[in-house]
Amino acid sequence: MHDTEVEDPPLPAAAVAALSTGHKIEAIKYVREAEGLGLMEAKQRVDAYVERDPVLKAQFAEQQLRMKRRLIQWVLMIDLLLIAAVAWYFFGGQKM
Repeated sequence: MHDTEVEDPPLPAAAVAALSTGHKIEAIKYVREAEGLGLMEAKQRVDAYVERDPVLKAQFAEQQLRMKRRLIQWVLMIDLLLIAAVAWYFFGGQKM
């Protein structure tokens, strides 16, 4: 460590426990309550903690990837439903 680098104090135990179960928002809430920080400062503290821990960093990266995949699946499903509705309207919904 360089002389200019200052290590952050450890996070509250409740915040660390929340992070270990994948609950980043809860961890931020615990840090805010315990340290009297604003939302941005608490988020920065939690993000810095996650960044220093390779296991947590990988866990949250995987969680973000799963969320993105889920979002893409929903968007594709909605697109298919819209296409089906348009096709039904123009080709199957009208009787002559």
